[in-house]
Amino acid sequence: MLFGSNILEVGIAVIFVYLLLSLVCTALNEGIASLIDKRGKNLVEGIKNLLNDPKFTGLAQQLYNHGLIGGISQYASDPSKRTRLPSYMSGESFSLALLDILSARGIIAGKYGDLLANAEAADDAYEEALEAAAVAPGDPQRAAAVTQAKDARDRARVALEAIAEKAKLAYGQAVQAAKAAPDDTALVKAEAEARHEADSISAALKMLDARHAAIASAKNPKEVKLLLTAGATLKEALAFARDFATEYPDPLGNIQEGLKRLPEGHTKETLLVLVDKTRREVTAIEHQAEAFRKNLEDWFNKAMERVGGWYKRWTQRVLLCLATLVVVASNADTVMLIERLSKDNVLRASIVAAAEDTVKTQPDAVSAQTALKAAENLKLPVGWSLNPDDPGYFRTPKLSWEYTGWAFYKIFGLLISILAVTLGAPFWFDTLSKFVNLRSAGTPPGESSKSAPQPG
Repeated sequence: MLFGSNILEVGIAVIFVYLLLSLVCTALNEGIASLIDKRGKNLVEGIKNLLNDPKFTGLAQQLYNHGLIGGISQYASDPSKRTRLPSYMSGESFSLALLDILSARGIIAGKYGDLLANAEAADDAYEEALEAAAVAPGDPQRAAAVTQAKDARDRARVALEAIAEKAKLAYGQAVQAAKAAPDDTALVKAEAEARHEADSISAALKMLDARHAAIASAKNPKEVKLLLTAGATLKEALAFARDFATEYPDPLGNIQEGLKRLPEGHTKETLLVLVDKTRREVTAIEHQAEAFRKNLEDWFNKAMERVGGWYKRWTQRVLLCLATLVVVASNADTVMLIERLSKDNVLRASIVAAAEDTVKTQPDAVSAQTALKAAENLKLPVGWSLNPDDPGYFRTPKLSWEYTGWAFYKIFGLLISILAVTLGAPFWFDTLSKFVNLRSAGTPPGESSKSAPQPG
């Protein structure tokens, strides 16, 4: 029985060392992720993929420039600092912001959607021509293609501006006519219609300006002013469109018209499918927009599950590198640990006591700091030594069977520890809890089992 108890204590001590190393690696991993804003970048890549906006000049950037999303970005209210990407976005915020943008595009699409779509396509063609010319700067054909694309882009914008000028002039005339005969309901109605025309084309121009600003911002992502300009211009376009949102008896139909003019791709196809799904689920027109929003939210949440998988795989790769670095640097050789702990009763007992104290801590309070504090008075059996009599002695490489055997067991022990540490702190906390409870003849009645700690 004593022999079995010793084996259990050795197991608890080794697991405790694994837990300490895992917590250190987790803390380092979290530090790296925070330093490079990995969560935020991972999220934005997921949104770009979801909204078919790889260059971040279309729907994805419009979403990030929307007030609902910009408001959860760090430094969003400080123009002197570059906005830090949000590391989390709720499904509700995503669906509300996207619904607002799609509604605005639908309102514009009613009369000027084709012109706006042509202008946006001309923008894309011009940017592609610039990229092609940059690859071969001396190619006259590519230079000519840039000139042609620029002319096409300018003509598309001029077409919108010409309509805007006519609408503005017509509105001014309608205002004067209504002032001259304020009791004439026909003139008052004509004034409202003229204002509607002027604001609609203004919204289309603002949406195009927002796209130009988005392209400039995407080319120079570190320029805060360009990003702020893109956001401010989009807000003006959305403000114009919102004024007329209540005038449309079929909000979902309005959104559908805007979707038809999106660039071809999986986003357009998916959103049109969601519109059809919404119509089948909800027949009352006044409730369809909210039902569509909920379908957008579900679509986003399912997509974010895949994006979370991207981050998890990145974390596993980084954790493997960190585990290798920490285990080798600390010489946390599993074979050596078992050998030393089996022979040193005092050391084993002290580590087991520290492990029991750690298990008593609330799982969500266990972090690298608290675990290391519990072990600060311990002489953990890790580390390299220059003393030939120390089990952690680093042997100078040489051609001999003795050194080959030592190197084999050393590498084998380090590999076991590396693989163990990559399992993560939550796994080892749960395992440690079970071993400690087993040593104490089970969990006392009335006490619920502990769950794994979250990364500290």
